[in-house]
Amino acid sequence: MKQKLLYLFIIFAVAMGGLFQTERVEAQTTKVYWDGILMVPGQAGKIKVVKPINLWKRTSDGLVFQRILKPGEQYRVYRYDNLYGGQYGLGGGMYITKMAGYVEYKTPSKAKLKELANAQGSSPAPGNTASNLFPVEKTPSLTIGKVSSQSVTQIAPGVRKKFFDIDSSNGSQKLFMLEYDGVTANIELKTELAKDQIKGFETTSSQANSVVQNDSYHVVGGVNGDYFDKYGQPIDLMMMDGSIVSTPQTALSDLAVLGIKSNGKAIIGAPKVAMNVTVNGGQSYAINSVNRSRAANHLVIYTKDFSATTGTNELGTEVRVKVESGKLNGSEKLVGTVTENVTNVGNAKLNLGEIILSGHHFASQFLEKVQVGDKIEITTAFTPAEWNDVRESVSGRYHLVKNGALQTIKVAGVAPRTAVGIKKDGSIFTIVVDGRSTASKGLTLQNTAKLMKDLGAQYAMTFDGGGSSTLVARELGANKVSVANKPSDGGERSVSNTLLFISKYKTSALATIAPASDVLNLFQGATYTNLSVPVKGIDQYMNPVAVSGNGTVTSSIIKSSNGKQTVTAGPGTYAGVVTYDGKTTNINIKVTNTLDSIKTSVNSLQVAKAKTAQLTASGMNNGQAVITAPTAFKWTTTIGTISNGKFTAPNKDGIGTITVTYGSKSATIPVVVGDVAPTILESFNKGISNYEASGDRVKTVSVQSVTNDRDGSKALKLAYDFTGTTGTSGAYVDAKTSLTISTPAKKIGMWVKGDGKGHWLRSQITDASGKTVQLDFSKNVNWTDWQFVSTEVPAGLTYPLKMALPVRYMETENANKTNGEIIIDDIQSIYKD
Repeated sequence: MKQKLLYLFIIFAVAMGGLFQTERVEAQTTKVYWDGILMVPGQAGKIKVVKPINLWKRTSDGLVFQRILKPGEQYRVYRYDNLYGGQYGLGGGMYITKMAGYVEYKTPSKAKLKELANAQGSSPAPGNTASNLFPVEKTPSLTIGKVSSQSVTQIAPGVRKKFFDIDSSNGSQKLFMLEYDGVTANIELKTELAKDQIKGFETTSSQANSVVQNDSYHVVGGVNGDYFDKYGQPIDLMMMDGSIVSTPQTALSDLAVLGIKSNGKAIIGAPKVAMNVTVNGGQSYAINSVNRSRAANHLVIYTKDFSATTGTNELGTEVRVKVESGKLNGSEKLVGTVTENVTNVGNAKLNLGEIILSGHHFASQFLEKVQVGDKIEITTAFTPAEWNDVRESVSGRYHLVKNGALQTIKVAGVAPRTAVGIKKDGSIFTIVVDGRSTASKGLTLQNTAKLMKDLGAQYAMTFDGGGSSTLVARELGANKVSVANKPSDGGERSVSNTLLFISKYKTSALATIAPASDVLNLFQGATYTNLSVPVKGIDQYMNPVAVSGNGTVTSSIIKSSNGKQTVTAGPGTYAGVVTYDGKTTNINIKVTNTLDSIKTSVNSLQVAKAKTAQLTASGMNNGQAVITAPTAFKWTTTIGTISNGKFTAPNKDGIGTITVTYGSKSATIPVVVGDVAPTILESFNKGISNYEASGDRVKTVSVQSVTNDRDGSKALKLAYDFTGTTGTSGAYVDAKTSLTISTPAKKIGMWVKGDGKGHWLRSQITDASGKTVQLDFSKNVNWTDWQFVSTEVPAGLTYPLKMALPVRYMETENANKTNGEIIIDDIQSIYKD
């Protein structure tokens, strides 16, 4: 009765305009309405029914139909996932399937969400629940093409990873994106250098994962940065941790730099930097660059970020300064004391906490006057002045969007692209578009500009593209980032620097779980024991939480009995649920009937009349036995009967086969029942057109058809001449089409009229696995009349067997090299001892 009343209440709630969690509404001190619906915390959006559509309830047995929703009805949406073709979650386990033209989905503005948060008396909670790890976003309208599919994952508070499949006029495009909303606390963007120095190369993922992390500092994503020279040095301006590590080299008219200010806000521009040094408060002297090669008359600052040494020649002066305060940026003055002054030496060692002032010619003359103990002050000034507050910066090359205006870039070529953009609301996003493949063609720079503008950029620029284009992200539950896109080189290219997204939310208690893989592959009809999958733990800030053990898998397509789970569905993708420590998550179950091969318990079978034999089979995939239950296979036989691997022989002698089938794969087992007469493989009665002679270390060798004097039928004569040769000689009969032995044989035999020369008579067979075996009939053919010879077939071979060399007549001793001829007849397989 209680269940019936609960069901009626749910239907009533739907009919009254949308499912919601009552306690959330009552907690509001001020009610917030949006498009006529009262908003509640946790609401992701709303949906309006356009055409009649089913309302479903999700259960462990799958979807259960509730009723048909009518046009005009509206509902709150709390989540979206890709199960069952994509569904909107309305709360209470109720879902509507995403169907174009049947429903309209909308999301509230940030202002409306802020209004709701204020009504609750708190700021928007950064934490996650199982329902908002995969938020629903409106599909963007793009100039370059139509988005055919998209996915969004919340990888940290305020940071989302996105993926878009785009059908463009230039072909398919794969777009990968990281976006930070620009307002969520404890999120920052920082730059990183390859191998922690200007000169060097390192992949994007390695740079990200080499950052020292702890429970309050997590790298959650990143992209490759600036263009670089052959030494790995970034081309233009870079700042790390509030200090310049390389000054720009490109003309201001072509310079493009991303800067992150002390308040976390991003800017894009072409800043000019001016730096000066004074000694003991005296007249200032212009500094030409930071961590660049020293040119004629230049004064250069070298820091530990450059390399192990300055790399300069002896034609100059280098002053070592111990830094006492300040950094190389526009809002601080670097102050230090001279500890060393060396002229005509060069290549000074670089140490932490120190800088080297290195000068050539006029700059060298200035530095020669500096004394140990002198006070050094270095000032830095940027133009425009807003750059004086920049603490992190990384450069690129082309401005794509300026102040909302699309820029014109007259550079030809389609390639992978990396770009960064800033939206009007201050949010920042980076994109990578794969290229140079059929899966993703790549973009021109002009189309990259259009893409960035369509995605909302007020300002945008490129980073290095081509094979360098790489986006990395921390998957839910993972401790490190991994590559999200497919770099065009086939793997990551080592680059000079990166832009990283950092979360400073401290790891907290387990909030939800995620399966280690989004898809669980099972096999049709297979039986499993305690079916489970590895799971990853996630806290409310999307940080990984260590968990032990696996999550139990349940689904309507899995039948459980006595601790065993059997897959009851045919090939397809189905919904499943993973449970761990009272927490659940969804998983896609892909059922397949595709194997690499089938292995049987025996390669061949010999059984007495009317007797039984139990056979087993293993379905193999990637070297593992994934199916072993006899009931999962289809068993057929051409002799006797078989059911689930149990074979019953007929009460008569015979030869046949047993076939085991699963999907498109099958395996055949040859069967011999009782006493079966030998099978003649070759009688030569139809001639010898299928045979030719060959040899090793032989003067002559030939074959011809003859009438034998044993029974008057046809036979094959092998003539040879080994005389005058050294080493092992052989005269062979080659079968153009191999003789086939399909049924398990005890022996292979043939009639041979010998020549009494004492040579070695052999044959060669190859089994179905490719294994080659030599069969010895006689090591001393010392007879001159007809004689039947046979040899045992080794056990363990896989049938059918192929005999491409039915006769090999050989001599190993030089002293016994003769000529002669032998006659062969009735080559046969024998099935009993």
